[in-house]
Amino acid sequence: MKRSLLLFLFIISCVISYAQTIRNCATMEQDSINRLKYPGIGTLNDFENALNKKIKEMDVLRKGWRTEAVTITIPIIVHVVHVGEAVGTGLNLSQAQVQAQIDVLNEDYRKKVGTPGFNSNPVGADIGIEFCLSPVDQNGNPMTEPGIDRIKGVNATWSQPQIEATLKPQTIWNPNLFFNVWTVKFGGGSANLLGYAQFPDQSGLQGLNDDQNATSATTDGVVIQYSSFGSADKGNFPVMQAPYNKGRTLSHETGHWLGLRHIWGDGLCGNDYVDDTPQAHTENRGCPVTKLSCDGVNFEMPQNYMDYSDDACMNIFTLGQKERIVAVLELSPRRKAVVAADLCNTNVSAPPVANFTSNKQNVLRGGEVVFTDLSSNFPSTWLWTFEGGDPSTSNLQNPHVKYVNPGTFKVTLVATNSKGSSDPVVIESYITVSEEGLCGTVTNFKATYTPSLLTLKDFAVDSAGYLTGHNGVGTKAVSEVFGNSLGYSYISGVNIKFAKVYSTSEDATVTVTVWNARGIQGGPGSVIEQKTVLLKQIQEDVANNQATSITFDRETPVFSSPYHVGIELTYEGDTLAIESSANGEATNATSWFKNVHDVWRQFTIARGANIAMNIAPIVGMNPSVQVSSSKLFINPGETVTLDAHGASIFLWNSTDNSIQNLSGPQITVRPVQTTTYVTTGSGIELCNSSAVTTIFVREGEITGMYETNTEDVTVYPNPGTNSLNIRFQNAYRGDVQVQVRSILNQAVRAVSIGKSQDLFDTTIDTSAIATGVYIIAVKTGDSYSYSKWIKN
Repeated sequence: MKRSLLLFLFIISCVISYAQTIRNCATMEQDSINRLKYPGIGTLNDFENALNKKIKEMDVLRKGWRTEAVTITIPIIVHVVHVGEAVGTGLNLSQAQVQAQIDVLNEDYRKKVGTPGFNSNPVGADIGIEFCLSPVDQNGNPMTEPGIDRIKGVNATWSQPQIEATLKPQTIWNPNLFFNVWTVKFGGGSANLLGYAQFPDQSGLQGLNDDQNATSATTDGVVIQYSSFGSADKGNFPVMQAPYNKGRTLSHETGHWLGLRHIWGDGLCGNDYVDDTPQAHTENRGCPVTKLSCDGVNFEMPQNYMDYSDDACMNIFTLGQKERIVAVLELSPRRKAVVAADLCNTNVSAPPVANFTSNKQNVLRGGEVVFTDLSSNFPSTWLWTFEGGDPSTSNLQNPHVKYVNPGTFKVTLVATNSKGSSDPVVIESYITVSEEGLCGTVTNFKATYTPSLLTLKDFAVDSAGYLTGHNGVGTKAVSEVFGNSLGYSYISGVNIKFAKVYSTSEDATVTVTVWNARGIQGGPGSVIEQKTVLLKQIQEDVANNQATSITFDRETPVFSSPYHVGIELTYEGDTLAIESSANGEATNATSWFKNVHDVWRQFTIARGANIAMNIAPIVGMNPSVQVSSSKLFINPGETVTLDAHGASIFLWNSTDNSIQNLSGPQITVRPVQTTTYVTTGSGIELCNSSAVTTIFVREGEITGMYETNTEDVTVYPNPGTNSLNIRFQNAYRGDVQVQVRSILNQAVRAVSIGKSQDLFDTTIDTSAIATGVYIIAVKTGDSYSYSKWIKN
């Protein structure tokens, strides 16, 4: 097929139903999930572009006779996940069954004569890759069972999300050294899965931060249904089930791990980006051999390992698929590293050849870099030197290093084994440390700008209203895009400077929104976070000529990628506009608006407005204190719940002194006047250790503070000072429990007084109680009475 560079975003499931004997595969489905989860690895189209370029480079070298055929070896570690069975029974596959699977893999990838992996097709290829069960573990020690890591799992069955979130990250061996394979029994929503692989990452793409795809390294490998791992042709393995019992599931999924697509291109007459595979209408089942391809001339190739045919039918990789695999081994960093490590060859006949990689090369000031040793010939000691790093030297195999000063710094590694030491590997300017710290505020404004409130008429639009807010053409939202070139992971809040606010309703609000930048032409895409803000708060800030500070309810991930921040506008008698620069003071086209037809447009294109809006996200690599509030505008005495997130320890204080150094992640308050609550977090390293939340209170009688006084209790004087009197009369005899409770409903004073006659009249000392509003709770038997009391 032609190598067109079309983007195919699809969801394909790799499923097997034994009752229906149907094979499918979840590799491309998982790839779509990974690319959404880790946008830094780029799109599938990015991968195809980079791979196409690499194949063209290889074609040039081949024509110039500058390449030679070599056999590549790849070490496998098979994580056999079981539930405690004896070896060789149930999920705990025998060493013989594992070896049978590796034998099939080598027959298929080497097109071995005399085996089911051989074919005489003129485009059939010997891929030139041999797989071995790794003879050594992660530390270079010989393994009792080569290449087998037996894991007693906590689950009898595993769903795909459980595998990705828990099993893989907790059990994976270094994917720069090993091809990781897991055998499991699928369950839950994945009960019909046969297997899936992680598609390779690419390298060298423009604009990508080197550390953005690092997290996907914790899941790199292949997962196979245990009953399809091995080969019934090579032994008596009762757990294996036909027609997928000849080992071709791993051959198929390993093809994905090496960058091959399904032969039908995951669409009707789709594209697998390989020229010599006939264009298939869709996947094949069983083994049809006379089905015409999409061109109506050639036959489809159900024998190809990247189809869905039965195991007994499969026996071909093509020369074009080989070309693609070889390019992937050059392009994908972890695939290239696995080959270079050469763990299948354990003969230590020479000193190491030092080599290393790191999870990032561009780092924010104060950030940490994790280095990974990739030296050959099994070194036993290491000597690292980190210019500008802390520590400056290390003897660990894979050290963690902090960089606190900006600049560019070299890294040096010497590795040693029993045969001697390597030559030093010195990479100049390997680490670049930004002037920016791990926490900061970003803006698209220049150092100097002219604060402006621009109207539509300023841009020859015959309608009333403001360019960056409410107007007569019905603008539905405005946003500012932030390129995030420094790769910040989180946005904890934003400061927005408004230039105009008016409302006919005292409890009117506006929605502050964060979008990803994956919309058309980099415009706003999906909503990441939203926060409701009272216009009353904005009115106060505008009156004081200050920005409105908004703290989001949670630490909002921006995935080290570009994002938008702005406001969504409704038209209910409110008028709101964000301050901007003067026209012409911004030239990067960072300001966007959503028109009445729900289409996002750039101001510079649609209005001729070269502006930036005064929106400053608060970003960081560390968490910040976040606070959510159940209500923002209340009647006096209504209950409000405040929840804090982001730290491990929280202290609360309030401007009305009703809260003083109260600890805990959640408080319930009942303010009777507009009150600001300050939340301070600690216990971990934070970007912003405090957050401020203002609860606005309407004027009026206090409500929600107490229940009906069923006992006709009199509390006086009210307001009072250093004492209060409690008086009531009834037939009750026994102890009377009296509590003075704060508006958090916490007892600050409690007494128990005996009652032996109808009249109860007592005085309670309140000199040690702070000024404020309190609830007086009186319990007589099973009856309660509540009264409000104010201390001046």
